[in-house]
Amino acid sequence: MSSTTMTSPYSIPTTLDEWTLTASLADYASKLIDNVYNSNVLLKLLKENKKIIDGGNSIVVQLLKEEQNDGGFYLGADTLNTAQGNYITHCEYKWQNAYEPIVIHRDEERQNSGSEHKIIDLAASKTMSSEKAIAKRLEQALSTPVGAANNLIDIDTLVDTGTLGSIAGGTYTFWQATETTSGAFATQGLSDMTTATYAVSGSASDELPTIYLTNKTIFQKFEQTRLPLERIQNKDLTANAGFTNLTFKGIPVTYGNYIGSGKLYGLNLNYTYLTVDSATDMAMTEFRTPVNQTIKVAYILFRGNLVTDNRRRNFKLQSIT
Repeated sequence: MSSTTMTSPYSIPTTLDEWTLTASLADYASKLIDNVYNSNVLLKLLKENKKIIDGGNSIVVQLLKEEQNDGGFYLGADTLNTAQGNYITHCEYKWQNAYEPIVIHRDEERQNSGSEHKIIDLAASKTMSSEKAIAKRLEQALSTPVGAANNLIDIDTLVDTGTLGSIAGGTYTFWQATETTSGAFATQGLSDMTTATYAVSGSASDELPTIYLTNKTIFQKFEQTRLPLERIQNKDLTANAGFTNLTFKGIPVTYGNYIGSGKLYGLNLNYTYLTVDSATDMAMTEFRTPVNQTIKVAYILFRGNLVTDNRRRNFKLQSIT
């Protein structure tokens, strides 16, 4: 009895065009992560302090809920304390998935057939479009609350006093950021920035914000208060990407594309970071063909979330005019 071989709709590429598409996608994948994370200020900043985790049901972060004070000074044969209080707790965050398709229709494939370079150029153009789309999608969702972002935490939610992850900020004061209702930036903006900076810092050189992030409108207002005292410069985190920033107390001030109206954040990125699944950090799937469509589709996949293990080291000014 002869056997019949069934062909899967998600089979290994068999034609020259399919092999070319798969090979070009694999070549592009090595550049994709840097391209996405360098595409805008917010992702660039988070890339500098990104944490990679090897999967799991959730993201669990250990944190100190209060300072330890169980030691002391001793002399000679004094008895030392052998007890240590429970100062550590944990916060659990949910994973969030995002994707962007790369779709090539059969008509497009046939229009570019007969030349390997045409297929490669077609795949590159499609991939570049998807790359820009997922970068914009993540920037929007990380900047301000977006309904379609599901469980992806944005900066405005993180720098707040309400529930974050598995801990209720309203119940535990150690899990509250500093919020300040500001006003006209020209008259009180710098004063509010100074007060909030001192509120979240440990000392003159300890636990200061590492970046001030706002929108273009407020950045321009800040610029008007600083010039000619400070010149526009590229330094620290933003230098390599060429992002414009000023400084306040020696700390970069810059702006994002989707930061909410009237908002300015003082972020300590030593405690605020993007956690990403090791197998899904802008991962690219192979091109495959569904059973009921004359297309080939691949996906760019992201799995991660914005988390913190020291929320009170961040502040937010709001209602700035």
